This record gives sequence, C-alpha cells and structure tokens, in this order.
Amino acid sequence: MILKLTKMFVRYAVVVGAFLKIRQIFSNADDFLRKKLGKKPILYLLEYHVAEHCNLKCKGCFHFSNLVQTEQFPSLEKYRADLLRLSELFGNIRSIRLMGGEPLLNPQLPLFIQATKEIFPLANIFLLTNGLLYKKINGELLAAVKLCNVEVQVSLYKPMISQKSAMQNYFDQNGLAYSISQPIQQFAQYINVTGDSNPKESVKQCPASRCTFLSNGNIARCPMPFNISYFTDKINMQQEKINIYDQTLDGFALKQMLSKPMKACRYCGKLEWFDWQQESCNERQNYKWEYCGNSMLSKSVQ
Repeated sequence: MILKLTKMFVRYAVVVGAFLKIRQIFSNADDFLRKKLGKKPILYLLEYHVAEHCNLKCKGCFHFSNLVQTEQFPSLEKYRADLLRLSELFGNIRSIRLMGGEPLLNPQLPLFIQATKEIFPLANIFLLTNGLLYKKINGELLAAVKLCNVEVQVSLYKPMISQKSAMQNYFDQNGLAYSISQPIQQFAQYINVTGDSNPKESVKQCPASRCTFLSNGNIARCPMPFNISYFTDKINMQQEKINIYDQTLDGFALKQMLSKPMKACRYCGKLEWFDWQQESCNERQNYKWEYCGNSMLSKSVQ
C-alpha cells in the first residue's frame, strides 16, 4: 500500500502539486505568525550525506552515488559549524535525515549523530540505509542511535529482501526504533540532458521536491546541484547553491528562496520507470565498498 501511494504521488502531477501547495499555505501561515511574534522560522526537513559513496550501486541512483569512484566522507567539524549557523537562522528543524551514499560506511557516524542531537535537540533524526551493513549498528554507534532517539529507516532493495526478518530481529533485540520499506522494485530515470523542461512542471512531479539539502556551507532545494558533477561536467548548477553564511539572509528569506523552483529543475524531465537493478560489473575495482561499472544514466548521454 505504501509503495502504491508513493507511486501515485510521484506519477500524478496534479496530486503532487496540490499536496505541495497545501503544505506551502500552512508553512506561510506559520512563518507569518512567527515573524509577528519575533520568533525564528521552522525548517521542516534537512538532508545530509555522511558518505557520498555507496556499497550497493543502484542504477539510476537519484543522488548519483553509483558514480562516486572513491571513498568520500564530509568533515565533522564543518558539519557542526554548518548546523550551528542553521541554528542561528531557524528555531528548529523538524526532521534531519543522515544519508548517502551509504551512511553506515562512515566510521565517524556516531559523532555526526551526536552533533545533530546536540545542536538541534528537538529534531527528529533519521538514519537512511540500504541495510547491507545493519550489523554495524553496534557498540558506540548503537549507543549513539539509542541515546539520540534516531530512527533507522531501511530502503529494502532486492539483495536484502531475504534478510528482512533477520534485520527486524536484530533491531528488536537491540531496542531500536526502525522502519523497513516495502521491497523497492522500480527506480525512475528523470534526467533531461537538454535542459528544456519547465521548472514549475518539474517540481510538480519531483520525488525530491523540498528535500532541502546541506553540503559544505551551502543549501539547496534538492541534492542535485551538489551531486550532478558526478554525472556530468557539462551542467553547472553552482548558482543554485545558497550560502548559509550570507549575512543578508535570515531564516524567513532563506525559506522563501528554498520554496521556489530552481533553474536546475529544467534538467528534470518526465519520470520513466524501470526495474530496479545494480550496476553490471565487468571488473570489480579495488575499493572496500566494491564500486563497479557505469550507470545507465551516464550511458544515456554518451
């Protein structure tokens, strides 16, 4: 049922548009009242990559993690500084998603979780994983996840379907809050390399619309301006990144900027669904997380 509802929201632009419009109305009303009361606005969602690379390599990965060829972890110190800056702009962030790539590849993950809870103690923190390394949630990481009330959210891809019961038992035995998605059978191709899509229309059908993304002192409406370089160097989206240290901005102005379609949205086309699959590997590369092959998306523009 969840999968069907998700597809309905993604595929039917009218439904998605109505949902986003209603959410925007409530957000604007909340911002108006907070501004009148001299309070900071609330940011509803923030996503952050604690690892750019991945150990699964899904073809058509929305975050282009299947194209990252080296281990890439962000700076913990920079993350802390960026969260502190956001705490100056916003009264709270409702939900913070630590993701990737595959976040369980990051040996400093407990520290990222602790920093998130320390700076935004009222935020709901989610750890998004493909589950392949679920047993790594032990020791210091397990303690941090439980202490900071982190919910582990598993995207259930084909390689882990047979392990679902084992994962559930492991999480239950360790007292973790978690959710496991329905089996993910399809991904969507969405890149329009010609860049002639209507940004407003793209937003209506975008599965990542308003998935506010933070990276290295910059923020944007979605992760594509930060990750598109893994896909191609022919599309420049630097102008879509908003510098959170810009002293001319307050939280209200920043939220308004994030609410508008980006010029980058013209590179998002009609969603074309295909059966989920991993990259094909002619030769495994010597990386711990087993990077292999080229993505279907990169082949489509060659």
